[in-house]
Amino acid sequence: MREIVIVIADLYLPLGGAAVAGAAAPGIESAGRFGERAALEHGWREWLAHALGRADLAGAAPACIAAAEVAPAGPAVGASGTLWIATPLHLSAGAAPLVLDHRGVLRLPQAELATLAAAFQDTFGVSGFTLTPLSSGDFLLRTAGMATVATTEPARCAGRDLAAALPRGAAAAPLRRLLAEIEMWLHGQALNEARRHRGEPPVTALWPWGAEGRAVQPERRAARALRAFGADPYVRGLWRLQEDLCRALPGRLEDVLADEHARGVVLILEVGRELQPGGHDTLTGCVARLDARFVSPALTALRRGEVASVTLIANDTRITLRRRSHLRLWRRPRAGLRSFA
Repeated sequence: MREIVIVIADLYLPLGGAAVAGAAAPGIESAGRFGERAALEHGWREWLAHALGRADLAGAAPACIAAAEVAPAGPAVGASGTLWIATPLHLSAGAAPLVLDHRGVLRLPQAELATLAAAFQDTFGVSGFTLTPLSSGDFLLRTAGMATVATTEPARCAGRDLAAALPRGAAAAPLRRLLAEIEMWLHGQALNEARRHRGEPPVTALWPWGAEGRAVQPERRAARALRAFGADPYVRGLWRLQEDLCRALPGRLEDVLADEHARGVVLILEVGRELQPGGHDTLTGCVARLDARFVSPALTALRRGEVASVTLIANDTRITLRRRSHLRLWRRPRAGLRSFA
């Protein structure tokens, strides 16, 4: 196996707080000390597309890439309207400021996605709006007659006031009205009552993002690419464009290293998925567990010569290590995730 790429997709230090930066994560600390660091001006998703040889996707709207997973069954990219990725959220009623907790970013099972999509069609279909379930646990939202405006993906909002991330200006007014209508519609959904009964957080909002960029209908190219694991909607669409599938995240790195046919692996990790219900778990503990399951074993495989390189991405920063990187003993260590600050 030539390379391992690990993306911590929902950890942004200005939003996650200083406590996360000090997480006890020896693999991450070692990567920060010995690796080569580079800023990702356009984010990790576009970097990944380039790494796969898909420079044609530079500047493409993430929603258009995510749509590749459901095309032609889902809304056509060339159809009237704007495509968004719509992520289900749970927001605490009456909270001021309205801070989005990492636990509040929900990934719904397919049955619940299908139920909400059908109910949405009954209510909003007459206005030209559609929801299509994605395997990531998100939706693809098409809004007819609505302008594209810049919105922020939920991962970048975690730990901060969500109201500050709402799109502003006259062009965003139709989208804001739709979001308000969706919140009222969700309040009365039987699915949410069933979730409450099971002790699960109800869906209180659908957050649209990923519409900004070039509207494209990208070409599909069969390629022997890296094997991908995770539940990011962009990555799942990107791998469909490679005539491949993005698989579920394994329990540990060792479960995928034995694949002799893989040129390498890409693992999309999410701290929010590690958080246990009930509010007693911490981000620091989740980072430490992800380090133990994936990052530290990747560096061990690198030192043993089992892989040629390891790339770790968080907070719009890429750190790459190769087999002799650990010999840079003159480099001073940094605690936790401070290398990504």
